[in-house]
Order: sequence, then structure tokens, then C-alpha cells
Amino acid sequence: MQVEIFQDSKELASSTAQFIINMVREKPTATFILTSGDTPVQTYKKIVELAQANDFAQATFIGLDEWVGIPATSEGSCRYIVEENLLKPLNINPAQYTFFDSMTDDLQSECERVDKLLFEKGGADLILVGVGLNGHIGLNEPGTSFDLYCHVSALAEITKTTGQKYFKQGTELTQGITIGLKHLLEAGTAIMIATGEKKAEVIKEVVIQEPNINFPATVFKLHKNGHIWVDKAAASLLQ
Repeated sequence: MQVEIFQDSKELASSTAQFIINMVREKPTATFILTSGDTPVQTYKKIVELAQANDFAQATFIGLDEWVGIPATSEGSCRYIVEENLLKPLNINPAQYTFFDSMTDDLQSECERVDKLLFEKGGADLILVGVGLNGHIGLNEPGTSFDLYCHVSALAEITKTTGQKYFKQGTELTQGITIGLKHLLEAGTAIMIATGEKKAEVIKEVVIQEPNINFPATVFKLHKNGHIWVDKAAASLLQ
């Protein structure tokens, strides 16, 4: 696991964007698992700014997670955030991307569908994630096995609370459907990005703790090519 500290969120976003563009130029058929949330939006906008028209013409995109019961058209869904900030501005063909159907009556089949796609692709070339205040990755909450592929999770109380920021009005959040940590471990490259002082304690814990399921972000210590990229504020508690 390598930790890299950037001056600010702008520099972090530019570096992450360029890394992703360089990867797809080296491997045009690359498979990317992408997160939603506040932190990556700046990266996605920078990719749109820097990428050439056909850079991602053969790439595959998979959404990291979704809130169960929240439609894809909701401003708080992973699909909405990634589509609006990256895929649509890049004119990516919808046939190139997949997100969990969080409205289905058969969540297990939905997990198996996304698993199958990732297995067919030989795993992701890159998984880009943020990190929750409780150390969650995607919607893999504390206590989640590192050996799980796609699965449905019961949301922690802090996730239900902080998740409200993505919605214009109060929204009941109970479960998530998410890429599992085993897919993360099997990805060619895994990058966690974090910005701001509110993530400083989380980043400190990732660095000092041994890998353990009670702090899912520590899974990065087991990854053969795992990167923690943070701005100075998020790194402020590191020695």
C-alpha cells in the first residue's frame, strides 16, 4: 500500500484523472469500477476536460454501489453522479457501462449479474473508491468479510446519516448493494481518494491498523497494487 499526499483536492483530482487517462491509453479495453460521492466528482470533471474524444471508446465502466430502493434517476444514486459528471459528458455509449439495479425484486440475481461481468472481463483493471467515516469502502460496512464478491449490505447508522447529504430531502436508507472487497483485491490497481480534515482520522486509522474486517479500508494493505491518495488536510494526522 502506497500513500501519496497532494497539495490540495485540485491537485489530487488532476493527478487521478491523468492516471486514469494514461491507463486507458495503454489499454483501450480497460475495465473501471467507479465510485460516486463528493470526492471523485472533481476527478471526473478533470477527466472530461483532459480526455480526447475516443480515449474511452472501448472501455467498460461499472458502478461501485447503490442505495437499495433508490432509483437511478435520483440525484443521490451512484449511476446519476457518475453519468452526469463523467459518462454523459464523454458521450460514452450506455452499452459500455453497468450499474446495479437497486429497484429490482431479486437483489441476489443482480449481484450475480455484475459478478459475471467482472469475471468475464478478468476482473477490473482499476477500482476507484472513497472511504466512509467508519472505514467503509463502497457499501462494505464494518464486519464485512474481505472474501465477498458483490452482495447486499445492511447500512450502518453513520452511513444512513451521512448519506442524506446526497439528497435534497430526507430519504430512508436501509440497505446497499455493492461491489465486494474480493473484487477490490483482485483488481489490477486499487486507488482510494480522500480529501479534507474530516477524513484525517480515517486515513490515520487505515495507516496504523493491521488489516481487519472491522475497518474495511484496511483491505488496502493486502492489495498488491493499492494506493491511498489524499490531500494535505486528509493527511494532517499522519506522522
